[in-house]
Amino acid sequence: MKSIKYSVLPSAGQPRKPKTKLYPLYLLLALFGGFSFYLFAPSSIRDGVSEAQPGLSPRQINILREACNLRFWKRRVLSYCQEPAWIIPEVTEADRAPLRVFEVYTPPRASPQSLAGSAEEQAAMGAKGKECQQVLMEHTFGFSYGQPFVGEYIPPTDCEWTNVLFNLTVTSKGRQYDRLGLLFLGDIEVWRTSTAEPTSYGIVFSYVKDMTHLTSLLRRPQKIIFDLGNLVNDVYTGSFKATLTATFYSPHPISPSKPADIILPISAQRSSQNQPSHFSLPEDRAIVSPKLPPNTIRAVVSITATGNADEEFWYTNVPTEYTSTFLDSAGILPGYGPFRELQVLIDSRPAGYIFPEITVFTGGIVPTLWRPIVAPGTYNLPEYEVDISPFLPILLDGAGNHTIELVVNSYDTTTHSISTAIGTDWLVSGRVHIWTDPSPSWRTTGTLHLYNTPTITATITPSLTTENGVNTSLSLTFSAARNLAVATTLQTSQGKQTAAWTQSLQWSAMTYFSSGGNRQLVSISISGSESTSYDSRSWSQDPFVLDTVYIPATDYFTIDANLRMGMQNSGIKSFSEPTTTGKLRTRLSAQASWRSDQGGNGTTSQVWGELRTLENDEGVASYGRAVEAVDGAVKEDWERINGAASGAWTQGREMVEELLGA
Repeated sequence: MKSIKYSVLPSAGQPRKPKTKLYPLYLLLALFGGFSFYLFAPSSIRDGVSEAQPGLSPRQINILREACNLRFWKRRVLSYCQEPAWIIPEVTEADRAPLRVFEVYTPPRASPQSLAGSAEEQAAMGAKGKECQQVLMEHTFGFSYGQPFVGEYIPPTDCEWTNVLFNLTVTSKGRQYDRLGLLFLGDIEVWRTSTAEPTSYGIVFSYVKDMTHLTSLLRRPQKIIFDLGNLVNDVYTGSFKATLTATFYSPHPISPSKPADIILPISAQRSSQNQPSHFSLPEDRAIVSPKLPPNTIRAVVSITATGNADEEFWYTNVPTEYTSTFLDSAGILPGYGPFRELQVLIDSRPAGYIFPEITVFTGGIVPTLWRPIVAPGTYNLPEYEVDISPFLPILLDGAGNHTIELVVNSYDTTTHSISTAIGTDWLVSGRVHIWTDPSPSWRTTGTLHLYNTPTITATITPSLTTENGVNTSLSLTFSAARNLAVATTLQTSQGKQTAAWTQSLQWSAMTYFSSGGNRQLVSISISGSESTSYDSRSWSQDPFVLDTVYIPATDYFTIDANLRMGMQNSGIKSFSEPTTTGKLRTRLSAQASWRSDQGGNGTTSQVWGELRTLENDEGVASYGRAVEAVDGAVKEDWERINGAASGAWTQGREMVEELLGA
């Protein structure tokens, strides 16, 4: 991931998009009751725009420094930046409060004012135990490539605890790329995040993550490694000051989860060198030989995988045979197609498939899309899970070193098969969550009696249009599907136990390039369902729709974008947290324009609704939010936690249930 910040505000004469009044209830009803989205041609800041002249640039032009570092359109802007340019001085704003840049998500813990249940019900549960906090990290990441923060974690001794929250708060000021952050406990990655891009007057952002599922790690001392590679010089001036705090507490249980007894790494295991332990694919091979305890009765692999650098916008890539389609106007397009698949292999055999979610960092597409509302998953990048319990008879047979491998694949449209060829690079690591038999001396055995992994089903239809021998447009439609079913009978100290894992995944995409490759329209849908012997879930990533255009002119260029993204989930939240179930739906839409000599503006709105089962009396059972921002400022914001601020908890839950169609 590599991007920059856009701190120059639109000039006074620059037209802004009209404000749209946000009516939270109606907006949420539209989201959950049926949502219509009309994609329209981007509207641009075009007062005084000269006639487009691709490839033509004067010897000297006025340009913002940031214009030469746009990541999505980097192949287009080089013609401007290779000429001698007058760099426009950055506007220095008067002192003001830093901008709070936030992600919409369901908080893991309710505040005292928004606890579920009545005051009488809360009082009847009795007094709670003592809460305690630890500051795990206070560190400024300046020039920090290859220099992660390294510290020590010691479990608290001054309070009893069952639950743990980590709070990451970051401030920055100046000009800077967005950056990836990777948090490790020893060799095990436990949180992957990314930063917002700073402004000249500063930003602050926070995220609170529930770490209770990592209890077995947090009961023991650990080496903390937080890697946030950053560059500071006279151009990129922003450092990131980060504070990581842990809160330990003991709420009254209602339907408590049972975290894994043991957690093992799937990583490069470089903590002894004070370095992060992720793999970088395709350069590395992400393979390990973990030693599972003989009495293991359940195992779930959790994986984090992020496309970076040339693979950040993998979902907009074209098949390799089409990378030179618009060579004269757009240069070489990124290749290997728009499909990526993550596989979990056990002894080189597929144990699970993952179609990764689309994530957009704060410097992505047009950076003014993401201020102050960032895209879902920005501060808490997705983790994916595969239940490998059906493979325990193999992993526990004592015959040699069995392997678990993580692979990122593309689809080769010339051979019509899965391929390991991808761009540079994917950052990948994983964990194995292990539950053991109540009897420490037990040796788990079993028989694998079902293993069905059909070949991927995929189709692609390209269409290339030419005029007078010049390629003018390219359209691609692509669909893929995966199915897997594995089942085993395990012998435990409590008797026979079935271990099953099934998956059904679907993926489809439509990509359209026109105007010599200067306009891109992408629509991608991802959905699936998974089940184990214990739980099941289904999800869909609502059509990710991106319509963006690069408009070159004589002495400047303009970029416009319209974007829609969202997701909906139903069932178990996580197979490593096996009691939290519920429903989630969110939808984000955004529009932005950016001009190389003026800066840009944008409008972003998002709605979010989630229902959960309560694990404890401080949990969040219902959460809803609708928010809109225009040109960097929040204009409308509606939020309800357990019904707080709108009446009784039951009323709040009933409202969210109605919105979800529950």
